Amino acid sequence: MSDSIIIVGASHAGIACAEQLRANGFSGQIKLIDRLSGVPFERPPLSKGFLQAGGSDDKKFLLRRSDWFSSHEITLIDGREVTIIDPETKQLQLDDGQCCVYDKLVLATGAFPRRLDDTSKLENVFVLRHAKNAHELRDAMKGRQNAVVIGGGYIGLEVAASLNKAGMRVDVIEIAERLLARVASPNISAFFANLHEDNDVGVHTGVINQEILQKDGVFSGIQLNDDRIIDAELLLVGIGVSPDLDVAVNAGLNTGDGIIVDGMMQSSVSDIYAIGDVARVDGAMSRIESVDNAQNTAARAAAAICGSSPPPKTAPWFWSEQFGVRLQSAGIVPRESAAVQYVMRPGKREGGLSVWTYDGRGKLAAIEAVRDPAAYMLGKKCLDLGLSPPLSDIGIADFDLKGFVASGAA
Repeated sequence: MSDSIIIVGASHAGIACAEQLRANGFSGQIKLIDRLSGVPFERPPLSKGFLQAGGSDDKKFLLRRSDWFSSHEITLIDGREVTIIDPETKQLQLDDGQCCVYDKLVLATGAFPRRLDDTSKLENVFVLRHAKNAHELRDAMKGRQNAVVIGGGYIGLEVAASLNKAGMRVDVIEIAERLLARVASPNISAFFANLHEDNDVGVHTGVINQEILQKDGVFSGIQLNDDRIIDAELLLVGIGVSPDLDVAVNAGLNTGDGIIVDGMMQSSVSDIYAIGDVARVDGAMSRIESVDNAQNTAARAAAAICGSSPPPKTAPWFWSEQFGVRLQSAGIVPRESAAVQYVMRPGKREGGLSVWTYDGRGKLAAIEAVRDPAAYMLGKKCLDLGLSPPLSDIGIADFDLKGFVASGAA
């Protein structure tokens, strides 16, 4: 077994990999290197509870406390960036000139939030990816009245809900014809559009920002392509992320929309693995950006390094919370087409529902549930077991879904 393992990136994937290495019996040296300073924070709360908190108890949002690193004998090198990886000598260099030697290297470099070129020099324009971004946004919210969010994905909608709860007037701008177009079914898109509009959030879909307005270098609003002007004092850009690939490309790793890896997260270069948001399994339709994927890929890499059994393959799962309503989903919603079918199933709780998406072959591809955790759990079980409830039955409230799953699992 290796004597020294370096993990580049100390967010969910990097931390989970270090933890799994110890759980699998690895007793050698583990170094975690992260470009951000300080102990890492959990990511999911940053767009929700963190923005709504007063700041007096931010430690509750820490991913791990300082004593976790010492108790697991893990060295955290924070505030340092890896500039060069030399696979031949198995060395990497940091931006302060320090060199580190590894036997196995795990890249958990994550992704960068995409930005708008015409906002690069403006004040009161924000992205949200790290705790530093969330701190800056939370400070900027104080005393502001109006905000614009560009991007109707999970992050954009969660931030819009948080800003609204803080008393701000919020408008969401989405270039696609519906919210969550890349990740959710049309039914769920419509549900959350109505939820935001019911809470006085302006939802503008199928439009683009023709011009970012500013006054003396400070963001002041946005003009849409239909000439409408929305005045605001704060802008959040939530238009997705790009994988952090520079150091991997320079080291000669095979990359595309991510670092290309096999099923055990091994890259094209021996003894270098990639996990989390930056990794793309060869043959997969896309990268998966979620805490669940970060933990699962971390466990796979740790198992490969330690020669342990990998975790079982399960359907990826996601969640979002907006205005106190939680969305739970599992599987990947296919790109919208005439062959893809969506079936709405009523939930047992008031206001509960689930949407079951079937691909062009009539196979269950995804389950999305709102106020219906039972349907979510049963749907995820179907996906994990490769079961597809009949299209003709799943929308019927008294269809025995639990019995169907039980018989399929037997």
